[in-house]
Formats: sequence, structure tokens, C-alpha cells
Amino acid sequence: MNKSFLDILVYPEIFSQLSGKSFCNKSVGSLSWLKVGGSAEYLYIPSNEEDLSLLLGSLHDEINLHIFGKLSNTLIRDGGISGLTILIPSSFCGIELVSDTKLQVGSGVSDKVLANRCLSLGIGGMEFLSGIPGSIGGGVFMNAGSFGSEFKDIVLEVNFISKSGKKIIKKRDEIDFGYRKTNLCDNMIITSVLMEGFLKDSFDIKEIMKDINLQRTLSQPQGRPTGGSTFKNTKNYKAWELINKSGMSKAYCGEAIVSNVHSNFLINKGKATAKDFENLGNMIIEEVKNELGILLEWEIQIVGDNE
Repeated sequence: MNKSFLDILVYPEIFSQLSGKSFCNKSVGSLSWLKVGGSAEYLYIPSNEEDLSLLLGSLHDEINLHIFGKLSNTLIRDGGISGLTILIPSSFCGIELVSDTKLQVGSGVSDKVLANRCLSLGIGGMEFLSGIPGSIGGGVFMNAGSFGSEFKDIVLEVNFISKSGKKIIKKRDEIDFGYRKTNLCDNMIITSVLMEGFLKDSFDIKEIMKDINLQRTLSQPQGRPTGGSTFKNTKNYKAWELINKSGMSKAYCGEAIVSNVHSNFLINKGKATAKDFENLGNMIIEEVKNELGILLEWEIQIVGDNE
């Protein structure tokens, strides 16, 4: 049955005022870094913050809402995503220099883009972003990190729009940043983030970024679809150590396989399904638990419906 985007709006007349792009039953699996998964029942790509606020203020309350940036750390199930999926574009809000060391950054800005901008401005503390394949909004939401630093180290305050379209600001001390998680609600959409680094010589910044990218190239799989780190590290062990110790470093399911470069990365050989990846991940969790008595947790976000 054909669906109309108007079906999710309380006030259909506002549709003509929206300036973003709307779709029904739109394939989104191909947009994910894993290159698997089904379609979004409803998909919207806002043009700016005002456009997003206008849409949210007109949604039926019962609509399930899903918000993504780069889909870099996300597994979309083969049955697709019901409700409304919002993709925050890379152009969302941009980057504004507030002071010598502070920047207002749009949630859709790529981590790497911000790292390079800070390099040109001589702002240190952001180098680790060059090793994270995602966007600022997603990074804040899950407190992403790499090479010894995390988003909690650079965030001062976060701007949101609630599901009702209301604008909200939270200071850093109002957010509970944990290991690869926060207490932020799924229905609060990050629009921009005030971030702070420190003055640093651009040459030194560049050298650190070069080292990060070299380490990333040598220690992480290249040239194949992957979703980044699959499981969270535990208190005493790295996830890859547990996978190796359990004998699962060469495991596979269909065309989803464990990387031979880094065991905590799963790779799409070309024709893998989302079910292949989820089954492989669950096989690893079960084997690690059986062999070592330790329960691994997914770091990749799994969303959507099974076929």
C-alpha cells in the first residue's frame, strides 16, 4: 500500500512550508557504513533547525522517531525502520568560531571535518576526532572516543529540539557521560554543540593527527564496509582480546566476517545481510560468555524490524 508523508502530520497544511526532503519507504540500508538493511517507512532530511522544529511540532504523538547522522555505528535490520527516520545532513548548522578555543558546531558536521578545521585554527584537544568515522551529534549521544579521548572532554553545552519541537539547552554537568553512552533521551535531537579545546601549535596538531590516522590504517580494516567497533570494551579487557581468547577471531555468518586486522570489527564481504551481522555478533557474545564467563555488550546500535 502506498504511504503518504502527510499521514504522520497532525497539520497536513504545514507540509508546503517544509523545506527539507521527504520520502516514503525509502531504502536506507545502502546509506549505512555496513551497507545492509531495509527501508525507512518515512524519511526526512531537514534543511535547517527551523525546518526540523516545524516538522516535529506537527507530528502525531504516536509516531516512532529515529535520528541518525552518518549511520556509521548502526545496524539496520532487514525489515527496515517503522515510523519516522530523520537524517541530519552534514551541512546542518556548520562550524562557527565563538572564541579562540570555542566553537559552535552543527550536529551533522563530520568528526573529521571538525578535526581538520581545528587544525587550521590551531585548536588542540580535537585531534582524536580524526579517528572517528561519524558525526558530532552521534558522537555526543554515545560519548564516542578514540586514542584516549572522548566527547565528554570537549563538550561545554548541547542544543536540542524535543519531539514536540521545543528548543532545549543542557550544560555539560547536566549530562551523564559514561563509557560509550549518555543519559540523553532518544527523542531529544541534538542540533548543535558548544565545544572547547585549547590553543596549540598547528604543526603539533598535524603530527598527532598523522599518527592517529597511521595507527588507524594499520590497526583497522580498510576498503570493506564495516560499522566500526562492534562491542564495548569491558572493565578489564579490550573486546578484541576476548574475541581472540574465545576462538572467534575467524568466525563468520554468511558474508559477514570478523576482520583479520582487528577482531572487534565485522566486515561485509559484499552480499551480507543485516541478519548475518546480528547472528554473527550474537554468536560471538555467546561464545565469549561460555568460554570466558564475560558478557560482551554491543557498541553498534541495532535498529529496525526483522523480516
